[in-house]
Amino acid sequence: MMNGLANYQDEAYNLIKKLILTLKLHPGERINIADLHSKFNIGTTPIREAIIRLRREGLIFVIPQSGTYVSKINLAEVYQGRYVREHLEGLIVTEAVSAMTPRDHAQLDQIIAAQEIQLTAHDYDQFFNLDEQFHQTFYQLTQKQFIWNWLELLNTQFNRFRYLRLEVSGLNWDQILIEHRQIVEAVHQGDLSKIQKTVQQHLHMLDSDAHVVTKALPEYFERT
Repeated sequence: MMNGLANYQDEAYNLIKKLILTLKLHPGERINIADLHSKFNIGTTPIREAIIRLRREGLIFVIPQSGTYVSKINLAEVYQGRYVREHLEGLIVTEAVSAMTPRDHAQLDQIIAAQEIQLTAHDYDQFFNLDEQFHQTFYQLTQKQFIWNWLELLNTQFNRFRYLRLEVSGLNWDQILIEHRQIVEAVHQGDLSKIQKTVQQHLHMLDSDAHVVTKALPEYFERT
């Protein structure tokens, strides 16, 4: 019975967290437990336990006698998440080069091709999922999945911003794909210095995008 309850708690946690990360639950939005119960067909107890976990992660906050709300995006934490990624990921990708097989190189090309399709279709969810798959592939190739899992927890605010970026008009989706192609080209060539440069440049898109995104949707961000 305990294992069953724990499984429901994990399921509720993952489902609610996905709603927050993908902005199906907007920053600042009030959370209705009854609605979540109806949507997921999961008991209210696992949902409440999941909310406690998400509150510890800073994704949810409670106002006494008012309700439970989705936390707004903390831009300072977004930048800190990016800082960690940019200092680790260049090393991860360069290390992956020596471990890659022709099949691994082909897999990267397939991800790029799939992103091109979703770019044409303007499918936010699939484009973001492929973006995650692209970056995660290098951690898997270097047997550093644990680091990727740790980064996913650490980079919650960064990932929320990345998803939000895709929904703001005026920002260029093509640039993400262009920079992915540049990284793959450097990997195919085995050019380690170019890999470091292109990975860092890619992760620094945040600097140019932050002003546009915060101006378009200021209500989604914590006031500084």
